[in-house]
Amino acid sequence: MTDFTGFSDEGLTFLRGLAAHNDRDWFTRHRAVYDDQLKPTLATLIAATSVAMAARGVPLAGDPKSSQFRLHRDTRFSKDKRPYKTHVSGTLTRDGRRMSPGMAYIHIEPEPSGGIDPLALPDEPHGHGPFVAVGFYLDERADIDAIRRAIVTEPLAWGQVEGALAAAGLSLDPGAPAKRLPKGFEDQAGASIEDAIKRTRWIVSRPLSEAEVQAPDLPDLIAGFAADARPLLDFGWNALDRG
Repeated sequence: MTDFTGFSDEGLTFLRGLAAHNDRDWFTRHRAVYDDQLKPTLATLIAATSVAMAARGVPLAGDPKSSQFRLHRDTRFSKDKRPYKTHVSGTLTRDGRRMSPGMAYIHIEPEPSGGIDPLALPDEPHGHGPFVAVGFYLDERADIDAIRRAIVTEPLAWGQVEGALAAAGLSLDPGAPAKRLPKGFEDQAGASIEDAIKRTRWIVSRPLSEAEVQAPDLPDLIAGFAADARPLLDFGWNALDRG
């Protein structure tokens, strides 16, 4: 299960076709490529990357099956009724559960003709190209505020996180910031950490090329990226563990 050899041309061609023909009839006719190639290859990537993470001492792992996201979209509350995502994706987390806070998110789809934009979300079709992201994509306000409180109480430690990321050539993605300081943090107006506190996500990302997703060393590449982002993970986990 850990012998990853890369995503095939046929698998990426399937995803291009699904983007152009996002309907059930087309998917049914070509489903064998998804079932026999894409899903098993993603499962192998998750397993192999878990091994590569462990070799680097990064506490992120995933289950080859349960760590994958569904290809079917939830369209109940969306104006976009396309039934399928145009990518395959999965996560590795501290406890192995798919959406636990602090993760590596792997997003596999063909490169768009206009270039790669890695700022995608895991539950919508995008056409942004393949990428890997590491950090905290949080939904619960209590979790978001726990990281904010840690930044307020440990601004020097947070500065060290930002410095370590910068030294590795990484910078935080925009992070869906709030328009104003959130309730309970108003006294940080004008502080050097104001922008960090306005965030609702703390994530670094790296675009991948099609050549990289088709190469057998992709698990090591992802694990290396996660190792570079380890200071961010450790800071966030410590904040969440304290509550």
